[in-house]
Amino acid sequence: MLNIVTALNIEAKPIIKKFKLKSIGSIFTNGNINLTVTGQGKIKSAINTALLLSKHRYPTLNIGIAGSSNHNIGDAFFIHKITDCDSGLEYYPDFFKSPSEELNTVSKTAKYFPLTDMEGSGFFEACYKFLTVDEIVLYKIVSDTPEIKPDKKLIPSLVEKNLLVIDILLETFSKKESFFNEIDELINEAKQKMKLTKTQENQLKQTLALYKIKSIPFPQFKKLNKKEEVKEFLNSLNIF
Repeated sequence: MLNIVTALNIEAKPIIKKFKLKSIGSIFTNGNINLTVTGQGKIKSAINTALLLSKHRYPTLNIGIAGSSNHNIGDAFFIHKITDCDSGLEYYPDFFKSPSEELNTVSKTAKYFPLTDMEGSGFFEACYKFLTVDEIVLYKIVSDTPEIKPDKKLIPSLVEKNLLVIDILLETFSKKESFFNEIDELINEAKQKMKLTKTQENQLKQTLALYKIKSIPFPQFKKLNKKEEVKEFLNSLNIF
């Protein structure tokens, strides 16, 4: 399963057409893909991404156009770092392939960066409430530069040329899902017996994944009420 988030209808149309998505309320779906169109801007992106994830907690892709100061129209990149130009906060998605680039999220279209959009930081912030960083994917396609303004008629074709990335992600996360099913069950068991922060939950998931790779028996969880006990227990699992 894969969630897809776009800001604009014209970005979504090629995806809806190729994957034969049908509208159910505000979500387009075919049983393997859920797509929502958030509207432009990081606030709308954050709100509508969160609404999607509250119903469908699956790895989530934000695919769409971006401006660029030093790339050509049609160039496309996974994102390995996001900077919110209003707050100065930085975010680091942990799923990306080559080629990748940094993304700057702005509130108003003004200055161009290597990649510039209006949704990335809001999308990431919403996703991080539900997902781990390796389940959050951003893929941006250059549509305009300081010299060439965006052409709405061109946008659907730019997205259409990059739809292979969705097939790749569906295959990747399908394999990952089967690998992590048992681990996710253990995470749920741990959360019932101890209070984990989001960081601790991610730490535990990574540790359990390493246990599975190394064929080491999974640890037993017992009820822990104190923060210090939880911290000590998690530290004890890091045996490498």
